[in-house]
Order: sequence, then C-alpha cells, then structure tokens
Amino acid sequence: MELWRKTQHLTDSYLPLPPLSFNQMQTQILGLPMLDTRSILLAFAGETPVGYVHTIFAPSENGYTFDYTTGQICFLCVDPKYHGAFDAAVALIRAGEDYLTGLGATRIFGGSPSPSAPFYTGYYGGGEAIGFFQSDKIVVDAFFAAGYQIHQNTVWFHRNLRDSLPTPTVETLGYDAEYNVVVGEIPNAKTWWEGCTFSNGMWLDATAHSLTAKRPVARLRTRITYPDTDGVSVTMYGKTWLASLMELRVHPDYAEEKLQSYFLGKLLRYLLSYNQIVQIEAHAAEDTTLFSLLRCQCWIERGHGYMFVKDV
Repeated sequence: MELWRKTQHLTDSYLPLPPLSFNQMQTQILGLPMLDTRSILLAFAGETPVGYVHTIFAPSENGYTFDYTTGQICFLCVDPKYHGAFDAAVALIRAGEDYLTGLGATRIFGGSPSPSAPFYTGYYGGGEAIGFFQSDKIVVDAFFAAGYQIHQNTVWFHRNLRDSLPTPTVETLGYDAEYNVVVGEIPNAKTWWEGCTFSNGMWLDATAHSLTAKRPVARLRTRITYPDTDGVSVTMYGKTWLASLMELRVHPDYAEEKLQSYFLGKLLRYLLSYNQIVQIEAHAAEDTTLFSLLRCQCWIERGHGYMFVKDV
C-alpha cells in the first residue's frame, strides 16, 4: 500500500488518484478468488520496494477456468522518483512475462480488456481500468521497449447525473410504447468468472425487452461504488455514490445509435432516482459503438489510456 501511494500520479485531466485503503486492497485484489499470489512480483532497490507488477490469465470461453494461452499484465507501477524507474518497469514486465509464458501463455496483453478485468475495478473511479494512462510515460515507454504494440486506445468518460438528460422526443416516446426496460439489482452470475467479478461491489442489470418481438434486445450492466467502510472515499468525487457503466450489449437488429441512446437514457433516469448517486462514468475503446455514443452525448473525457499486446 505504501508503494501504491508513492506511485500515484495525476490523470490526464490533472485529477489526483485517490489513496488506496486496506478495504479496497482486500475487496479489489487480495480477496478475489482468482488471485494467485505468485503473480504479484515486486522490484527492490536494496531493501526498498520501487515497483510491482500483477499478472493474470484471461477467462476460458465457458467462464469456469482460465485460458492459459492468454496472459494479462493487469497492473504495473514504479516509483517515479527512483532514478532507475524505467529499467525497473522493463524488468517487471519481463518477470511478469516469464511467469505467464511458464504456464503456457502465447499472447500477453498489457492491461485487461473487458470482460477479462476483475482486478482493480474502481481503483481510480468506479469502473474497469482503461489499461495504462498515456500520461504515465515511464510505464508506456517500458511496454514499447519490451516489444509491445498498442492494441486499443481507451478513454475514461464521466458525467454528472444532475446535468440535463436528453429531452424526450416523439421518436423516443414511441420507443416507450415498443420497449420495456427493467432494472434489477445484482445480476445472477452464470459462470465462476462472473461470480468472482460480481462479488466486487453492487451491480445493476438493465434489460430492454421488445414487446413486439417478445425478447430481450439490449443489456446495460452498471456497477455502484460507495464510500469505503473505513471512512475513506473510494472515488475522487468525494464521499458520494458513483455509477459506472460496465457493459452495453445490443442485438445487431437493434443497434442503431438512436435506439442505443434511448436505452442509455432510460438507465440514467433510473440511476437519478437514487438520491445518493450523483456521478456516472464509463470506459470505452475508441473503435467501439459505446465510445461514439458517449461522445455524441457530450460526456467529459477524464483520461486516455493504452491497452498493449504482444505475441510471445
């Protein structure tokens, strides 16, 4: 935890990342059942820790075990004040690779692409990490030096729920007659991996059903973060509840942007009914529909990141 505090840096929008509490460390990292303690490696300068790397394998296709061919470096940090920080970062990446390839990995991601990101959910907001901040030059340069390429450009979006929501139109009122959006707390986990993920926080599942087709056509999954029980806020927005859009799935036959915007607007209005929830955020890759949708709705861009990849 002390090393974590030393290595926190400003985000792209110059917001300081919050301190890590013991409760967060326990719920977001050490207490998750997929943790292998051998996958957390530390670098020392003498007796002083100067960095650490944490790796994990992606989930298998059925979600009940690991895919040992696909590894992930889900977290890497070094003390920026240490004179050998860059070399330490490269050495940690290499050590993480050795652990992953020793168990069968042939492809390694720098960062955890969704839905393979159970650790560090909410460590600087409420959602999944965006990979590695582009502003963290030491870590970014270390990945390039270790032979990685950019897999995705990612963006951390934010908005205040009390800001004005899209005004209902004749078209959206017509959607109200066609679709029924049902929101429920804590979705049922269908796999071991989902069960591990859902244990971290409170979750809402919003499903849009077509009354004509008589089937679900869209799903919005949201995680709710609230102030830590030891009195330390888990978000940088103060001691308020924070909603994070974790997943948006829409059936291809219903994927037009206006309809997706309608589904998202229904969720935002539902969240607004929770008096404690003031902020909402989302993380999206630049080549996704969600990215285009959030930009269209003028969400604020808080930070930019990279997901890396390397075949080994």
